[in-house]
Amino acid sequence: MSLSSDPCESASPHPPYRMQDGSFSPFVPAEHRVVCQRVREITYQAFAEIAGRDALRRNSRHAMLHIRQIALYVCHVTLSLPIADLALCFGRDRSSVSIACQRVEDLRDDEGYDAFVDSVEEQVKPLLETLRGGGDA
Repeated sequence: MSLSSDPCESASPHPPYRMQDGSFSPFVPAEHRVVCQRVREITYQAFAEIAGRDALRRNSRHAMLHIRQIALYVCHVTLSLPIADLALCFGRDRSSVSIACQRVEDLRDDEGYDAFVDSVEEQVKPLLETLRGGGDA
């Protein structure tokens, strides 16, 4: 019996998929992917209501950065998703997810920002049922 570092030889019922750099990523449960996408949508909609869709179009790159950071933070802190899963779901590496979470935590000192993140957290709480296997969100 030889020990192999190739994850394709594992007995996992869900085979990993190959990343762009040739390495293998672990399996991320489908419900994590669905929840991450839904949190991103909720965050975008909440941001658009406050900033306005025109502001999103004018500075979309900057706005999408903030939306993604808040969505990552909410997924990790409120929904308790692992950083490694979030990195795969959002197409980032683990250190970027960690930095985004820290940045949002630091910015929560501002009352308006904190209120916005609180509102997003409240809106995503029903998604906990999806993670527990309780159905669709």
